[in-house]
Amino acid sequence: MIYTTDDLCLEYLENFKYFDEIHEKHPEFRLIAFTISNFKNKERLKDSERFKSWYNTHKDWVEIAVHSYDHEYPPDGDREDLEMCITKARDELKPYLPKEYGYRCPGFQTTASTVEILKKLGFQYIAYETSIKNLLINQSEFGVVNSHLQDTDSIKKLYEVFKNHIGS
Repeated sequence: MIYTTDDLCLEYLENFKYFDEIHEKHPEFRLIAFTISNFKNKERLKDSERFKSWYNTHKDWVEIAVHSYDHEYPPDGDREDLEMCITKARDELKPYLPKEYGYRCPGFQTTASTVEILKKLGFQYIAYETSIKNLLINQSEFGVVNSHLQDTDSIKKLYEVFKNHIGS
């Protein structure tokens, strides 16, 4: 199983305490946090001492991945500035990204050009709601359990799945 959360940003960072509790009880717990680099164009993580401190505390068990630059997307998922937004998000989050980093579209809204843009920009994977596709070998891994940081009920559901998976 792969455990993920979307919408890591300063506005929802307080809710990360629920993942901290899971990790405290189960040190083997690992999480991919899909991160918004400038949520609503008002929270630049690259300039945030709060985020830097949070990252240094969590970097051993939380993998940062790119979720978007501003978390804005039109209803049809198509945005003329998509490549620029992904590039800005990647560049601003670069100090926190692992060697092989990934992306999940806001609202799972992919376009025909999303995968090609990600490949061009050096992303190794794209995450969908229940799977992660390795862009280098064009292979998908299933068994992704996703939550949203602003939705504590989804975090609790993720924890229940985790407990059932590890058998405790």
